[in-house]
Amino acid sequence: MSVMDTIHRSEVAQLTAVVARPPTQVSIVGVSGPGGVGKSFFIDDALAAADPEALGYLRLRVDGSNRSSVGDFFALLDQLMPRSLEAPARPEADYFPQVRRVAAAHRALLDEVAEELGSARDDVKKVAVALLRAGHRLNETVPRTRGYLDVRAIGLSETNVSATLDAAWDLLETLAPLRQSTRLPGPLRDLLGVTFHNRVRGDLYGVTADAMLTDLSAALRGYRKDDWHRITHDPIGPHTNDLLLVVDDFEALAPTLEEFLVGALIPRLARAPFKTVLVIAGRDDLDAMSPSWAQHCQRYVAAQVRLAPFDRATALAMLERAEVPPERREALFEATQGFPYLLSLVLDEAGREGADSALFLKKFHDRTTRWMTPTEQGWFVRVCYLDVVNEDTLARLFPEELVAPVQDWFEREPSIRDPAAEAFRVRPLIRDKVLRYQALRSPQKHRELVAKAAGPAGA
Repeated sequence: MSVMDTIHRSEVAQLTAVVARPPTQVSIVGVSGPGGVGKSFFIDDALAAADPEALGYLRLRVDGSNRSSVGDFFALLDQLMPRSLEAPARPEADYFPQVRRVAAAHRALLDEVAEELGSARDDVKKVAVALLRAGHRLNETVPRTRGYLDVRAIGLSETNVSATLDAAWDLLETLAPLRQSTRLPGPLRDLLGVTFHNRVRGDLYGVTADAMLTDLSAALRGYRKDDWHRITHDPIGPHTNDLLLVVDDFEALAPTLEEFLVGALIPRLARAPFKTVLVIAGRDDLDAMSPSWAQHCQRYVAAQVRLAPFDRATALAMLERAEVPPERREALFEATQGFPYLLSLVLDEAGREGADSALFLKKFHDRTTRWMTPTEQGWFVRVCYLDVVNEDTLARLFPEELVAPVQDWFEREPSIRDPAAEAFRVRPLIRDKVLRYQALRSPQKHRELVAKAAGPAGA
């Protein structure tokens, strides 16, 4: 029995109850809590208990694990709607042909725009393409905001991002590929596909949500009369009738997906011939994320699950039940600070009695870094060698140009940062396990980094 199942019974029950009996056509469950509290872990355990597939759900999921794609609208939708679904779906069938059609039109538009941008400044060109990949320029209601851009990934400095964003936005307004065609009569535009391409240019979220509704309706409930002129497919099967959407790591995905979800997809799912349960995991409650959730989606919110670290008494009781020696329990609580995921790994290690310690350390490392990019994983390992993390100590392990970016990244990573420390530090338990793993994996490199992290004698 898992940590979540043992302790968070009431929270698990909130989620499983909505899955078992969704109260509205679209039923939203928010899962909130600080970084490192185990939201993904909780969702996996709760859904394992609910067994949504046995209840007739098609389960689709998107998360921020691939940081290189979080600013790419259709890359995220490809993750959400893969080309091959698990049984009982037919493995060779692509159940989302209409979404692929919109994505192809969007890619063609990007290619046209990239060609038109040939003489623009490199920084302006990068921002313009980033805006288009996220889909934001193609929706008139979207404001100009740097919140849509991964500034570091594009290679902009904090000092020039605002001016570059304005220049890119103004440039996009002038490009011929983004202008809508209105010279032909409406029926002829429809016949030639001009209306569709105009919608891709000016209402990307709307045309994408319509395509999703067509594809999902065909997959779950069969062909709709409204879709007589569109390519569809046979239903998945008689026992797959409703939809379970999981959106994890919402802070990372919100700049690209939030307006699409709130303004386009959720209203259409509310009119769909199937029911939808939408699970959204993030650090904040849904109504605190942005005013649009409270304004447009409050009536669909079926539950708000709030996760928090376990208190001392609960954590010590868990360690006692796992037969952890009494003299180790207090130290393990201090090391984990009651965070469910860290406690679960401690209990896992205790149960193995050290038999697979090398494999356990690898599992710990991989699970702790699963949301990080390869670059961030490299930063994370080096940071673990430092007693205190600040720009002075980082300079021992990183080139000068990376010191500030690594410090900024570390301050934004609560899942690995010790919240109880007076200085910036890696959580003690995480640091201990990662260093033990590195000592086994790369002994010579481990010794070199230990020496570098210590700094000059007396430093």
